[in-house]
Amino acid sequence: MNSSSQRRIEMHLQHGESLVARSAGGAWAECEPHHDLPHVYTVDTGTLAPGEPFRYVVRRADGTERAERFFAHSLERGGPMDVWEGIRAIDNAFYATEVREHLERRGFAVVRRVLSEDLLSTLRAVVQPLITDVWEANRAAHRDKINLEKVLLHVPHLLQALAEKVGPLLKSILGNEVFLEYEQVMVVRAGTAYATKCHRDVDGGKAGYSEASRRHKGSVHLWIPLVDIDATRACMYVDPFDAPGQSLDMTMRAGDALFLHNYVWHGSRANTSGVDRISWLLNFAPAPSHDESNPGADLNLQLLRGGVPTDLAPDVCNRLAQEKHRFLNLFDAFFTYDPSQLRMVHPDNRRGNHEARPLVAGTPRKPVQAQR
Repeated sequence: MNSSSQRRIEMHLQHGESLVARSAGGAWAECEPHHDLPHVYTVDTGTLAPGEPFRYVVRRADGTERAERFFAHSLERGGPMDVWEGIRAIDNAFYATEVREHLERRGFAVVRRVLSEDLLSTLRAVVQPLITDVWEANRAAHRDKINLEKVLLHVPHLLQALAEKVGPLLKSILGNEVFLEYEQVMVVRAGTAYATKCHRDVDGGKAGYSEASRRHKGSVHLWIPLVDIDATRACMYVDPFDAPGQSLDMTMRAGDALFLHNYVWHGSRANTSGVDRISWLLNFAPAPSHDESNPGADLNLQLLRGGVPTDLAPDVCNRLAQEKHRFLNLFDAFFTYDPSQLRMVHPDNRRGNHEARPLVAGTPRKPVQAQR
């Protein structure tokens, strides 16, 4: 067996059950039990369809099957990648309570090492060609920052695995119903003076906020840097609820997760380092958005229903990414496209007096200080 294609998986099977790995196209391979390690199985993934995601399936003694939530994504280089194993499970009830209480008290909470280095490498390999294409083709809306909308939704089973592993924590924070409002990869170019003004994300940056809205729309952001973040690399800073005006720099390792309350003030420093700052942002809400002026702005994808993860298979994510309109970059600098005026409008959700800056779709504009 080729060692580069040999994979291990731990699975607790009952007498008479067997385990197989099956590609999305139907190719499959038997998983062999390890000679010395109980509940560990090996499989030669070289016999599966190259480049196709696969999953592990338990064959019961009566001939029926059950699909286990162990998924993999294969890139052209690097071989198969098990995205399930690449995400740390945040399912300890005591720890989830601790994170929730810290988030409510301070407005933020950090969970360390949520994504593994293998998975981080996979995600960077997906994003990097797009970054190169945008900047080399000189098509970036902002020369020092780009937002790539709905890119990682196309990684097979990534969102499903995230919902499974982080679902218990999201349930603790938001409740039994959790919706994904938007998903994007944000890139701040290396060696630039670009910085983020202090702002807060209340109401998703789509309208002037009201304190009453907090009672029914307590959105929470999940921000995961794909590279290490320090004071020189567009470091995020937060003004805690319990210490307003005393900014804390969020130095983080790649794969750490920052949960951010949508009412906390925050911003980021300039990226004076020699590395592009790449981060993954997802916004979760306890209810779907009802933005009648721009219904295509929000994904409104339900992740948890009754506290249980929903079906987030590749066909679901791909269909969603195709159906939802982009309208330029909706969340860049908190501009929102107003179809009735055919321009971008800017709500008052940042400190200081900022006039709305109209922007006709497709019209070049000077760089502005944007979000995260």
